[in-house]
Amino acid sequence: MDENFESHSWKKQKERTKNEIRSRFYVCFAADVWSGTVQRMQRDYPEKFKYFPIKWDKFPDGTDDITISGFLPKNEIAGENVLFFASFHNNDVTLSQMSVIIVLLQSFIESLTIVLPFFPVGTSMW
Repeated sequence: MDENFESHSWKKQKERTKNEIRSRFYVCFAADVWSGTVQRMQRDYPEKFKYFPIKWDKFPDGTDDITISGFLPKNEIAGENVLFFASFHNNDVTLSQMSVIIVLLQSFIESLTIVLPFFPVGTSMW
């Protein structure tokens, strides 16, 4: 097969994939610190983003009491492309958010993209 044809065909497919990603609609969830940002995204681009808030609480014994919206009365998450805006600024919130990520992955979604603008890493030498 002609090498130029293969190269051209590959470039066309790559461009189609880029355009598909640009035109996707996303269901969005966020850690508490990102909720305002994601709400503004939904307000400014309602054709691209729908935000579902998460209630991040604790039971009296200190365990997580997390309520994820978008599931009742109808599951609006299944089959959707999901964006999760995370913030792993300490181990407690990281574990809570990992719990939410697991629930989302078990919810028959099309895709999950995790946005983690800052990943704190601590290292030490002794």
